[in-house]
Amino acid sequence: MSILNCAATAMLACFITVPGHELLHLLTHMIYGSKLLYYSAGAVDAIVPDYSILSPFHRIMVAGGSASVLNALFGIILLIVLMKVRMGPLVRTFLTQLMGAQFVQGIGYFLIGGVFGVGDWGNVYAQLTEYPGLVTFLRITLSLIGAVGIVALFFILNHLSYCFIENKDDKGERRYVAVRLHLLVLIIGFSIGMICTALSPMMKTGEMSIGLGFLFNLMWIPFFWGFMFTGYLVKPPKSGRFLYHLPRKANYVLFSISVILVLIEIFVLGPGIKLG
Repeated sequence: MSILNCAATAMLACFITVPGHELLHLLTHMIYGSKLLYYSAGAVDAIVPDYSILSPFHRIMVAGGSASVLNALFGIILLIVLMKVRMGPLVRTFLTQLMGAQFVQGIGYFLIGGVFGVGDWGNVYAQLTEYPGLVTFLRITLSLIGAVGIVALFFILNHLSYCFIENKDDKGERRYVAVRLHLLVLIIGFSIGMICTALSPMMKTGEMSIGLGFLFNLMWIPFFWGFMFTGYLVKPPKSGRFLYHLPRKANYVLFSISVILVLIEIFVLGPGIKLG
């Protein structure tokens, strides 16, 4: 029953990460005294009192940069914990998926914001029009960090897979783990993301489209390459520091909680909650 447990932890990781990303925007707006209009799984709308009195750094934070920066920092912290701390197999499975999801929402957003200039970072650039040199610097820097970070995440996810693989020469075992640890996150994260995009209040205002939502949800692609690297493409390491089995005993309570949270994300946070 490891697939049920891994699906549960994947759903939980996606719920914490995606609505959590928007919650970070909400908290940032509260700190800066913005008037909050609505909160959803895909966006937060607020009226900032006056951008002109803010320094470039504070404009970047309140206009949209804070959430992806914090996601990247959370990903780094979780990676350090996973590399240094012993824990049970269920917790390790969850934290591996959560770490990857946090990096996806962090460095993945850096890449999309840097290359395409859309989403949170597009909002940032719109508030820095009198600083064209800073905008150019940000776009180049974010593109480079995002590209390098995303590729690095392919290898990080692959490396962490081997905490769960006893016989590293057994391709069947490697694929078994790769599907449950990585591919499930891709499928669940992308599917929920596209559903929430379709339900988003930004669809009604024309600020979001299915195509743009598809672009944003491509940020989950590192989990596909984590799956491919572990199951097919990358030669496994000779040894690993820890060795666990994926959680085998079905945890129906965790699965039920995860399903309920996903339903809340889709049907409550997808359309959004009016705040003002």
